[in-house]
Order: sequence, then C-alpha cells, then structure tokens
Amino acid sequence: MKAKIHKASVNIIIVILVFVFTASVGLCVWGILANSERYIKFYPDCQYQTVEGFGASSAWIYQALGLVEDEGFKNEAIDMLYGSDGLQLTEFRYGIGAGGTESDAYGDPLRGADSFFIADRFNGDYSVFKDISNYDFSRDKAVIDMFERALATGNVKRVIFFTGSPHYLMTVSGKTHGEFDNQNNLKEECYEAFSDYLLVITDYLYKNIICKYNPDIKVSISPLNEPQWNWGGPWASQEGCHYDPIPLARFCDTFYKTVTAFNDKHGTHYEVDIFESACCQMYVAKEYIDELCKYDWFYKLNTLSLHSYVTELDIPSRKEFYDYIPDNLHVYISEYCVMTYGVDPSIDRGLYSARIMLRDLAYLHAIAWNYWLSISCGDYEDGLVYWNKDEQGNDILRVSKRYYTFGQFSKYAVGSTMIKTKYFTGAIDGIEQVAFIREDGSIVLIVINDGKDDVRIKLKGISGDIHHIVTDANNDWTETTYTNTSYINVGAKSINTYILQSK
Repeated sequence: MKAKIHKASVNIIIVILVFVFTASVGLCVWGILANSERYIKFYPDCQYQTVEGFGASSAWIYQALGLVEDEGFKNEAIDMLYGSDGLQLTEFRYGIGAGGTESDAYGDPLRGADSFFIADRFNGDYSVFKDISNYDFSRDKAVIDMFERALATGNVKRVIFFTGSPHYLMTVSGKTHGEFDNQNNLKEECYEAFSDYLLVITDYLYKNIICKYNPDIKVSISPLNEPQWNWGGPWASQEGCHYDPIPLARFCDTFYKTVTAFNDKHGTHYEVDIFESACCQMYVAKEYIDELCKYDWFYKLNTLSLHSYVTELDIPSRKEFYDYIPDNLHVYISEYCVMTYGVDPSIDRGLYSARIMLRDLAYLHAIAWNYWLSISCGDYEDGLVYWNKDEQGNDILRVSKRYYTFGQFSKYAVGSTMIKTKYFTGAIDGIEQVAFIREDGSIVLIVINDGKDDVRIKLKGISGDIHHIVTDANNDWTETTYTNTSYINVGAKSINTYILQSK
C-alpha cells in the first residue's frame, strides 16, 4: 500500500512540474511576443472592393425639418452631413412614402409618410399607378427642400429611392403595415403596379430635381426593407412590409423586368437595389438568397443590399455570408444604427459603431455604408446629427463622438480600393485596421485602438510624411503631419486615419 501511495505521489509531483515548466515557457514566449515590434505590412497589388460612398436616410425627421423657416439652420444641418467641412456624405437615401399619413395613425406621425399618388384617382384598376397625371409632386415638399440642399453641396454621387411598404391601396390589410405578424401584405396582382409606382416617382424626381444639379448622379430603386421582420399587428409603429422568401423572389422578378423594360424604352439607367436584408446572419437571409438564385437576372446584378443589425461585431457570420452569395454581387450596407435608448456621447460608443463599419468593409467587402437616420430628434442612437431645443426653446444641432468616428471613414475612404494588409502583434491589444489605396497611389489606413494602452506600430513599405487625423475622448478630427517616419503611435481608445505614401 505504501509503495502505491509513494508512486502516486511521485506521479502527482511530475505532473505539477510539467505544468509549471509549460506555463513558464508559455509566459516567456508571451513576454517575448508582447514586447516584440508590432508592424503593419501593406500589399497594394492585392486589391478588393472599391468604396463608392457613405450616407444616411432622409426618413421621418426631414418631414418636419424641411418646414423650419430658418434657412440658415437647415443649411447648417445639411452642411454637417453633406458639406465638405462635415461628414462629406456622398449617398442620399430618399424615403418614398406609402401613404401612411392617410391610412394609419402611428404614435409618431412622422413614422408615416406622404405619398405622391392621389388616392382619389384609384378606381379599382391598378394601371392608374402607371399614369403620371395621377400624381401630385407638390407633396412631400419638406423632404424635397432638404434633398435639394444636399444636392447643392455637390458631394452627392448616388441617390437611393427606398420604401418601407407598398402604397396602402396595394396591400392586403389596406394599411402600410400588416394586419398581423408576418403577413405577406403586398397583393400578388399588384407586383407590376408597385413597380410602376416606384418608377414614376423616381423618374420624376430624377428629371426634375436631380438633373438640376448633376444628371450624372447614379440612381437606385430599393422596393424592400427588412422583409424578414414581422411588420404587422396592433403594435406596428411605422411603415413596413413582410415578405416570405418565395413571394419576395416573385415580386423581385417582376420588379427587375419592369425596371429593365423602362430603362430600355426611355434610355434611363436606374439600378435595381435588393433586398435590404435585415442582417447577414444565414438563418435569417439564406432562404431569401436561395429563392433569388433561381432567377437568371439575379446573376446580372452588381450589388446586394443588407443591414448590419443583429450581426453587430460578429466576424464569422460576415465571412460566411460573403462566401455564400454569388460572385457577381458586391455587398452594400444600406442601414445600421445602434439599437439603444439614450444618446451616448462617449468615445466608447463611437468606437463601437466604427468597429462595425470597419468589419463590414474588411470582411463583407462592402462598397458603401449607410447609417439609418441622417438627422434624429429623439433620445435614441439612430441619428448622425440631433435636432433639439435649448432651454430657451431655440433650435439646436448636436452630435456625439459617433458622428466623428463615422467621419474618419466617410471623409477619406470614398473612391479608394481596399488592399490586403498584415498586422503582426504579439499580444491582444485592441487594434483593428483596414487600408485602401487611392488612384494617386497614396494609402488610407484606418486604425482603431479599443484598448486601454497606447500602441506603437511600424509601417512597413511606407516612406515620406504621414498625415494623421484622430478622434478620441479629447479630439475630433484633429490633424497632424509627421515628417520622415515609418512609425505611428496609436492612442488608447481612439480611431485614426493615416494618409500614407507607399515606397
């Protein structure tokens, strides 16, 4: 018995010694790696997607803001978004109303929207939606007012006409949302009428508004919005329409063919934008993509639009989605906002949103990225700029750090092409980075440090001056130029944009 106990004791001691030795070696290796030089290496010849733009939508608030009498205040709001001293947004998402102001009593009246179609002209024949004489384009004047101010900046390169629901005269419920959860609310006999409705409005606004400023602005039409969600029942709070995968694909087939025929007949170049998936999680999106893949025209599209909700910071889901979609499609992020009550002004919230943008660009290879509301007036994280009242009742505009972290992308990455990089680090340090090459050969490097410590990084293959723009707790787009260095010091809790020259 004593011999067995002695043998067992020896075995235990050996195990302990092995564990201690292994741990010591591991700590030693970790210490060496942690103190080794961090670097980023660039591969300019390995290129991915070209970033076409950044933007936000005109939904809800523009219906009120456009009626404000103070012209200077409205110009200030647009300059903060589209002006060269502001975010320099290049995409304007114009929300086409479904008539929710006529058919529904939403708790917030701005959640419904005017329709250009004159409802009294409907006589049971849906072909009336194809006749422009049945539309009144003096409506929605507040939104058009803000739209024209954005176009006047000269920075808008793409306009996306989107909608939450078909016109209520085309829906099963007779409303701009379903009577119950998950109701396929667009009548099957109205597929063509809904397509005509969007085309008549788009064509008018392009020819009579957009062309006054720049006829070369690209125009897309997006008929769907998060079709996977319920959009129905007594608690519906905004215009929305659910589609199951098969009805969605059938409608998209009609929509694509109608837009294509219109373009062929009129010499226009309106692009089809589908399907504004609620997220890229495969359990939400896969069935819809599978149905769309049954149609040949789906392989002729250039983009597939989706939102970044649910996915948030999830990298594997992004990779899985990107690998699954057909090769002809580029991902277009058409909407995201932080789904949280209370506007958090901190750099932590700003960096969280920026990390989602970076991961969408790096792992979904997104060609564009849009926040939900360009302007909000509520206590919710859904806007880039906030319109409120001060203690004296005067209109004021304010922003959070999220505005500035957004600008670290939107002001510098448009028109550039993402390139391969390699970041070597011996420790988890909170660093995320993505790089782009411009037509002139300069490189735009965006680095986020979400860690609590500063990080010094060598940039391999870089020469000359480094232009640095930083947003952190104490800086908003602060610019500095460093001369003849290949090192950057990335401050804790910061987002940094570097303009570099490659060797």
